[in-house]
Amino acid sequence: MQSYEYIEKVKKVMNLETDYKVCKMMKWPTNRATMYKNGQSMDNEAARQIAEILEIPVWTIIADMEAQRQKDPSKKKAWSKLAKMTKQAGGVSTNLLINMTLFYGAAVYCILCKIAPHKTKHICDISPSYQII
Repeated sequence: MQSYEYIEKVKKVMNLETDYKVCKMMKWPTNRATMYKNGQSMDNEAARQIAEILEIPVWTIIADMEAQRQKDPSKKKAWSKLAKMTKQAGGVSTNLLINMTLFYGAAVYCILCKIAPHKTKHICDISPSYQII
């Protein structure tokens, strides 16, 4: 989801009619909601505030904001996938899910090293246990 979609959800949940009222309730500068609607991604503090109101894991919003910032399509896809996974998993298992996802990402990256050798150091060089094949 994009920043503006979260603003719209907050307006609906809190029964607010305008972006100005969202900003006032959140104690944000009055133009912040407009900035989000114009494509700017939220910072982590705004994500935390919105997550509390919408009762969703904060990692879902943070991952969505990372996806929104990414220019690389594969990175954008990875962040979007993580956002969906954290939303489905809920708050209780989110930390475990993120750790598993990061391990999976390292393992996939190392598999790719077998296909096309890398020129810089990364997890393969530090810990051979990450090499799956």
